[in-house]
Amino acid sequence: MIMNKTIFYSFFAAILLFACRKSDNPKIPELTRVPVPKFVPVANSDQSIDVAGNPANFKANFNVGMLFPEEPAPQKVDIVVQKNGTGAVKVIKTDVTSFPTNLQVTGQQLIDLFGPIKLGDYFDFAADLYLSNGQKIEAFPATGVQFSGGTVNIPSSAPTLRYAAICKYDPAVYQGAFKASDEFGDADGEIITLTKVDNTHFSFVYPSVLNPVPVVVTINPANNNVSIAQQTIGSRWDPAYGYPNTATYADASAVATSGTVAPCEKTVTIQVVWGVQKGTAVFKSAGYKLVLTKQ
Repeated sequence: MIMNKTIFYSFFAAILLFACRKSDNPKIPELTRVPVPKFVPVANSDQSIDVAGNPANFKANFNVGMLFPEEPAPQKVDIVVQKNGTGAVKVIKTDVTSFPTNLQVTGQQLIDLFGPIKLGDYFDFAADLYLSNGQKIEAFPATGVQFSGGTVNIPSSAPTLRYAAICKYDPAVYQGAFKASDEFGDADGEIITLTKVDNTHFSFVYPSVLNPVPVVVTINPANNNVSIAQQTIGSRWDPAYGYPNTATYADASAVATSGTVAPCEKTVTIQVVWGVQKGTAVFKSAGYKLVLTKQ
């Protein structure tokens, strides 16, 4: 056994010597340290482009800094933008040398650069870097991978900033009678009344429950995404499901982490997970689609 181990380790050492000879390896190229830009939108500034209004009135305010400000900064950067993830890259501002720096871009500028803005369009802002050695690193190279593509997984990283053209949320639209298309079934074909809570919330009562509690829907007006926090919505689960009349819709029963409003179409689509408080039942963990259309 000892002899076998000796033979094995001697053979392994010989492999390492053969594989790691300097002459067998190409010269390792010199590595270049590349700063990583960080784009941060200014609070309370426009976060999206409203196509239902006048897209030319859009005003984006954002700061451009460096993810690691203690590291050497680039010699300068050019702020650039690309539409819909492909095609021409346009320059917004050249020769930025101070970081962080504040910039404003208007919808009219984007129209002048790219033409009319339609629903679904989006614009990605980034920075072309000029290093101290004169090398230029493009944010959106025609070939290859974006230089900062891997940094998006770093906490607080934001090497690009996107503004999408949406039909902005209008609280006045989401009031009154809406017809339901309900994959779960209880509300399918029903007329449900939406009630404004405030400028970013509305509520409705789900059919087939006793002692109903309004379901409160939260809207993110920056992107029209909606969600429902975990909440009780009433009592009495249908006995057909095998639960007593005192069981309560709660826990997962009024939870929705995904959904959107489409104000131009006057609809809201929510993926809702239903369940019961008394017991552990959750019906279809992926949720059931509930679509409400204004009448």
